[in-house]
Amino acid sequence: MKNLLVFISPEKKFNPECDLLAKIQVDNALSLGQKDDFLLVTNFPYEYNGVNSIVVGDETFYAKRPRSIKTMIVPHLMDLGLIEKGEIYWNHDFDAYQSEPIEDKELEMETADAGFTDYGWRTRWCLGSVFFKDSSRDVFQWIKDYIDETTEEDETALTFLTEGNINGINERIKKLNITYQIGMRRVDSNYERATKPLKILHFHPHKPGLLDIFMYGKNRTGIPMMSERLIEIFNKHNVK
Repeated sequence: MKNLLVFISPEKKFNPECDLLAKIQVDNALSLGQKDDFLLVTNFPYEYNGVNSIVVGDETFYAKRPRSIKTMIVPHLMDLGLIEKGEIYWNHDFDAYQSEPIEDKELEMETADAGFTDYGWRTRWCLGSVFFKDSSRDVFQWIKDYIDETTEEDETALTFLTEGNINGINERIKKLNITYQIGMRRVDSNYERATKPLKILHFHPHKPGLLDIFMYGKNRTGIPMMSERLIEIFNKHNVK
């Protein structure tokens, strides 16, 4: 699996939160042995801990829906030759952290071009953590085209496409278990739905109470959601 992280900004720099999260993401990827499988895409040069970003043009910024850029940019990355055939890519938000190793075979995407989760407690698609192959270019182009036409977000675009099975998209994608995106709401019920160990945790570490839930187990299960390895990385950056 390749780990893909995208940040495009008209200011050509990380905002304070993402500057910290970028370091956590790099350290986490290195800790998981992903040095050669980690792609950080920016529109400005960046280097941390021996990892350099891949710099793309400013035209990849989309002011009307900046939060959907990581989804909209996928066809462009494919056209640049950055997406390798036969590989599965994990494309995610800066505040989505891989807690445990993920093997391609566990995703069971042999017949799917892309894999998405919903919110677990809610059936709406959640695109903060997405898996895809090079064969999914048209799927992401459909999402991009919908956003271009309506200025809606990527989750709304995917919902529109799947509800109408536009272009037969439902035969091209797979719904993944919520373990690949444990978000900030209704963590306890999502924990029950998830295969264990939890693979991806998605939360803002500075929002009140969330570190207590994920790091210290202050939730109804009484179980810390984060691996000890990931906790050490957060502690290294004084997020504790």
